[in-house]
Amino acid sequence: MAVVENTQTSTQNVVQTSPTPHYRVSPRYGVYLEGEKVILQIALPGVKREAIKMKALKDYFTLSAQRGDVVFSLDLDLGIDIEPEKSKAEYTEGLLRIEFDRYNPLDHAYEVKIE
Repeated sequence: MAVVENTQTSTQNVVQTSPTPHYRVSPRYGVYLEGEKVILQIALPGVKREAIKMKALKDYFTLSAQRGDVVFSLDLDLGIDIEPEKSKAEYTEGLLRIEFDRYNPLDHAYEVKIE
């Protein structure tokens, strides 16, 4: 006859928190143009996809990503206008690649007709 014990434990009150960051690091990055696209590549070794937070404006980009007690932080004045609402990002093996469409003011211009 086997004796079976109930080994269930309550996990309702368990809250997992990440460690308090002790180091703030500026990651390695590169920016280049590929046709009408602005490509930004950032090295974030060991960072989980869920730990990456990014924001973009028409000429400014900011990133924060945490791995253990290290925070990768990057603030860039792009020096070129982009369309942040059309951005795409991919993250593979510690390399984040963000693709922005370059802002072309004539795409948003009004056509003037001759009467």
